[in-house]
Amino acid sequence: MTPYTLDRRPQMGWGEAMPQFFNSSVTVKNWALGGRSSRSFYYEATRWPAILPQINNGDYVIIQFAHNDQKYGADYAVYGTYAFCSDGSGNGETCSGATDAIDTTVDKSEHSYYQFLKKYVSEIKAKGGKPILMSPIVRKYFSGTTITGEGQHNVGIKTGETYARGDYVAAMKAVATQYSVPFVDLTAETKTIVESYGDAAATANLYIAADSTHPQVLFANLIAKRAVEGMKGLSILSDYMVPVSSLIASPNTLAWSTRYVSVPSTKSVTLSAFDLTPAASTVTVTAPSSEFQLSLDNTTWASSVSIPYTNSAFTSTLYVKFTPAAVQDYSGVISFALGGVAMSNTIAVSGSGVAAGAGVDSYASWFTAGTVLTPVTDGLVTASDVTVSGLTATTAKVLAVDGQDTTVARYTAVSAARVATEYLQFAVAPSSGTFNVDTISAYLTTSGGSTVQADMEYSTNADFSASTKLNTAAALSFSKDTMVKNEFGVTIVVPAGKTLYLRIYPWNTAGTTGKSLALYNVKVSGKVAQ
Repeated sequence: MTPYTLDRRPQMGWGEAMPQFFNSSVTVKNWALGGRSSRSFYYEATRWPAILPQINNGDYVIIQFAHNDQKYGADYAVYGTYAFCSDGSGNGETCSGATDAIDTTVDKSEHSYYQFLKKYVSEIKAKGGKPILMSPIVRKYFSGTTITGEGQHNVGIKTGETYARGDYVAAMKAVATQYSVPFVDLTAETKTIVESYGDAAATANLYIAADSTHPQVLFANLIAKRAVEGMKGLSILSDYMVPVSSLIASPNTLAWSTRYVSVPSTKSVTLSAFDLTPAASTVTVTAPSSEFQLSLDNTTWASSVSIPYTNSAFTSTLYVKFTPAAVQDYSGVISFALGGVAMSNTIAVSGSGVAAGAGVDSYASWFTAGTVLTPVTDGLVTASDVTVSGLTATTAKVLAVDGQDTTVARYTAVSAARVATEYLQFAVAPSSGTFNVDTISAYLTTSGGSTVQADMEYSTNADFSASTKLNTAAALSFSKDTMVKNEFGVTIVVPAGKTLYLRIYPWNTAGTTGKSLALYNVKVSGKVAQ
């Protein structure tokens, strides 16, 4: 359900997709946060204790837990629950109260999924709110062509434990029945969706590459649609529901600002389509003018591309390249057609061409050889070794970079928020003439945990004053150990005698040890004009 920033795409929580299904009379607040269980969410200061006071009379509150309730070992005390009671007995309504066998500091009800759902329901009702229980989406655990019992959250004995964890969906249904709470079986709905795709197609289209749990954009929209349909079937907010386009572009606006004439710059869009009619056909995507070119593989470019699909749905990355032909403003819309019939969806595109002197392509890059701090250049620019301030290098790690196993550098991030003195700095200057920088990029990810974030900024002042933040919308956040290229089109003129400074500021939102920022191929590129 968790909301993610656009730089985390294609990962998307299904709660993010909910607002589109309702008119402006409905406000959707998404308080979900990844990595939490029914137990940890209840006690975490910024979660339930802060949320409950904001619930007003008549508010609907959707509740979905179970994935992280299944944690065990060292995580059990904070996160783990059994579906009913932690000794495997009872129907969940009452646990004996005797000490829990694993977490001996508490009674058995403290590790009962049933008991925590009961707490949420009773406390929401006490505020005049209206709880809705929605069972967890399936994990992509296939046995042949069907999702396994564990994929449906009917969990056996965990390592080092004595009793089976039990059926979490059954426990939620039991709470719904006992306390007359509306129930939407998203486990059954998502089982049907995922099995209709099959293992390979679900891996490619529904779940992120890193695991079998978190949805891509397409799946998030499919789940949200089923959630809304479930609510409609229960006559909940049905008068406020609106029809939704079956094709969604994220983002739906691409703005390049200023770019050098004849110098291309590329951005990407995630396209997700669902419930298309007919079930198998082709969607054609068309650019507004020759200055905007399209590609599905970031290699072959054309003014129009075709996306074939089956299963009434698809998800695809669309690359859009803007190359201004003259010093002027450009704008238009990328359009879509299904089977030759125009769709209402569009992507707004805009940019401006600015003059640039004749020049030769040039670049400087760092961290292209593991932990080596020395830069690589083409000789037209000079660059300094990486400056490390307030951070400690940890062991290099082999991670996939564009599908290839690659040794990447890692630096620990301990501070819970950005600290001005904790950064990696890169410096580049023209050997002679002017360096017209048009692209700054870096492969980055969080490693050792999912809580490391970062900012990227640049300045042409040695004291880094008057700096400009590249990731303007939000901090860069990542999927654990999944290297992603963060690329920014820029228009930076670095004249002779001046230096461009780039800094990457990492921090660890959890404020714990053992987490790091992984880096590969930090690159500054453009043209050197004499």
